[in-house]
Amino acid sequence: MRTTVAALAIVLLLFAPWIPSASAQKSEEGLLAAWEQAQKADPNTLKFERVKDHQYHFATKRFPFDGDLLVRNGVVEDFSAVNQDGISMGTVEVELQGLTDNFYRTYARSYTQWNTTNTLYWNPRNREWLTSEKYFQQVRARIPGLAVWPVLMGFGSLGIFVLILFVLLFSLAQYKRKLKVINQRSERTLQISERNGQIAERNAQILEQGLKLQEANAKVFQEMLAELKKMSAGS
Repeated sequence: MRTTVAALAIVLLLFAPWIPSASAQKSEEGLLAAWEQAQKADPNTLKFERVKDHQYHFATKRFPFDGDLLVRNGVVEDFSAVNQDGISMGTVEVELQGLTDNFYRTYARSYTQWNTTNTLYWNPRNREWLTSEKYFQQVRARIPGLAVWPVLMGFGSLGIFVLILFVLLFSLAQYKRKLKVINQRSERTLQISERNGQIAERNAQILEQGLKLQEANAKVFQEMLAELKKMSAGS
């Protein structure tokens, strides 16, 4: 019995890295687990202690609250069919106990900022839930022009003109760079062709000199042969 338990423990340890954690699942349970980690990791969180299922003792620097947080629902929305990255969105719907309407009016901005931390995004490539901050950082990294677009739109038609001018200048610079590379390659090819022509001409001169030398050697040999014949006839 002990041997079986030990063997099972070893197998679990070996395969543990391949067993997905609760937060690495595209489900309501995975969403809730990732949300708990995000709330604990938030530098503005002063206290986040689990009291029981779907109930936490919560305090934050963002606004004056130190009390019970209730999780009312978890919603996973699958948008993988309408975006190329297969991103899905998950929202944890919560309730802070004891707050009044006056609180939401007074701390509307700070509460809204905190409420965005209750929305996470599922990344199917890495199989993980991303916080809103990390998700939009990735989006801005892939499409840096999106950060400039609102600024340009603030200038109306002038902003659009500046954008078009920038695109044209950028395209022209790219074209000049490519043209420069092509010219350099063409010049290099021409130099190689000229060099090959010079080598071929030199080889032709060497060949011609070799033929002349062979003719001279043949003439000398014939003269020597004629002299030998004369000497033989005289003797």
